[in-house]
Amino acid sequence: MSDDAQLFPASLAAPGPSGVAASSDADLLLPAEPEPVVPINWNTLDADRAEQEWWQLDAFVYWLRDTFGLTPQELPPMWHRHPELVWELSALRTSWLAGHAEDAHPGAPLMWLRDLGDCRRRLRDWVQRCGTTLTEDRPTRLTTWPGEEAATSPTPATVTDRASDFAIFVADDIDRRRRIEAEAQVEIEQARAERVARLRRAWGLPTTGAEDPTPGSVTSDVTDEEDRS
Repeated sequence: MSDDAQLFPASLAAPGPSGVAASSDADLLLPAEPEPVVPINWNTLDADRAEQEWWQLDAFVYWLRDTFGLTPQELPPMWHRHPELVWELSALRTSWLAGHAEDAHPGAPLMWLRDLGDCRRRLRDWVQRCGTTLTEDRPTRLTTWPGEEAATSPTPATVTDRASDFAIFVADDIDRRRRIEAEAQVEIEQARAERVARLRRAWGLPTTGAEDPTPGSVTSDVTDEEDRS
């Protein structure tokens, strides 16, 4: 990946008139380092990996739109705000990477084109259901099951600058993932400190400084059999 491509996410945070062209930079279609092609689980990505995957998926979507002339009924500008479209396009990109790898079967690109045809039919169905268009976007309507609080009817928003909205969306998503990671780390540290303190009490050791044991002191690596509490 070129130096300009590595700086791409930061540069698009304040896009100019050429923001859309920059988003279709071919260098962003591939990972920065060669790595095995694996499915992307958006539910479990950490913040750093998610940021990388968002921008590479965005570049792939621009390439897909321009290469195959996809219409807004198949690929609307606000696809990133609809999880059903994100999962569909992400799976298509993973298939594209696997089908065009150096060690791929010679017939893999043709198989990917078949996948593309199936994907386009599903995309049209997703777009029709969620109601996003070229100029307006609203959250996908959710079905309320009996016993659940009725969801409010989403209000459409006018689409004025798609590239800027994507940059804001990614920044918000990364912030959310970092908060989750920070909260999880706090819980891990608290559980570790409580275990160390419990072991110290069980062995009659001073509990002072148990939350931050010195080198050589009891750690959370002690097995359950050694925990005599």
